[in-house]
Amino acid sequence: MFFGKTSVGVEWSQPGRAHGLLRATLMRPAQGVEAIDLLVDGKAHPVDLSALPAGAATLPVNIHTMLLGDGRHTLELVVRSAQGRQSTGAHDFELANPGALAARVRASLAGRGVPLAYAGPCDAGRYDYDDASLRPWFDREDADAHVQALLDAGRIDAGEAEALRGFVRDGYLLLPGGLDDALVDRALEAMQKAVDEGYQGYRYGDSTRLEQMHNVFPAIRELWLQPRILRMLGLLFDEPAQPCQSLGYVFGSQQDAHQDTIHLTPFPAGYMCGVWMALEDVQPGSGELVVYPGSHRLPRVRMHDSGCAKVEGPDWSGFGATVVRRWGELLEAGGFQPMPYLAKRGSVLIWHENLMHAGSVRRDPSLSRRSVVTHHFARGSLAFYDSTGLAGITHDTGAAA
Repeated sequence: MFFGKTSVGVEWSQPGRAHGLLRATLMRPAQGVEAIDLLVDGKAHPVDLSALPAGAATLPVNIHTMLLGDGRHTLELVVRSAQGRQSTGAHDFELANPGALAARVRASLAGRGVPLAYAGPCDAGRYDYDDASLRPWFDREDADAHVQALLDAGRIDAGEAEALRGFVRDGYLLLPGGLDDALVDRALEAMQKAVDEGYQGYRYGDSTRLEQMHNVFPAIRELWLQPRILRMLGLLFDEPAQPCQSLGYVFGSQQDAHQDTIHLTPFPAGYMCGVWMALEDVQPGSGELVVYPGSHRLPRVRMHDSGCAKVEGPDWSGFGATVVRRWGELLEAGGFQPMPYLAKRGSVLIWHENLMHAGSVRRDPSLSRRSVVTHHFARGSLAFYDSTGLAGITHDTGAAA
């Protein structure tokens, strides 16, 4: 039996510079895993294997970088199995988790005894979501006083104050002023180019979304990093907003009523918002967005609470039978009524991560509903996908709140 140290390939979710959750993905040894060590600047830390599923071909290791000091660190993973020891080799990272929220998250992780690193899927059950001290201001009883303090200090104007109060009350707000018309024109041109080129295999008429267009089309990236949107998100988070993804829609999504909480999961709760940007006037029957005002105060549905297994691959039937059904029960029990959002071109809707929303049925399939959706996390929060167990990747914009 060979007990020497051989190399193993690794893919890092944030190569070079990292914050929040850093994921390393390795190939799993054929003989099984006995132990994994994370070496930080040469010092070994055991990786928690309690949630590692049997039989998976890959070996994901999630690292809470907040539990390490900011600055340059050398990281290496060593996997021990019956085949011997396999190492990823040493990789240098610049870790950056500044700000008050990151400090509170760091204290929560340490106080709960959350491990520095663990193998397997990300799961909300690892974190202390019951800690009231971690709640964002808009989920607290003194939220109106917070808005008034911002107004009195001259940090916001009357229109922004009204929008923030609406967010507290309803779970969403309309960004005062919306988008510049010229930017909307450029975004429409980019979307048409994506359609013409069959971006990601898209076929005209489908409800399929176009993912991560900001990586290919500069106009969509402008939307992704729109300063006025980042400013409003910064006011909500009390931290700079870090974009995570972009989704483009030519037609309505027809998606069931849902909370984003389980798909784009922040820790602490509340530190993620969705942004919906209309590129054209939305017509009735086009599969318009529907929101449920006030539903952001409903209990959050998470995978470990619902008894639903992590989703792997394209089969979401188990998720639908448990989680989606639970969402419907919550809406019915609370008596929440859907409100169609007939957006005007250039309007921007920002919603709470727990707000129930849906894509209505496309009663007239010929009607388009061109729009771009982005999701942003607060700097200092952890970002992951509770539904699939994947780690999220957020991007540091350098914006100030």
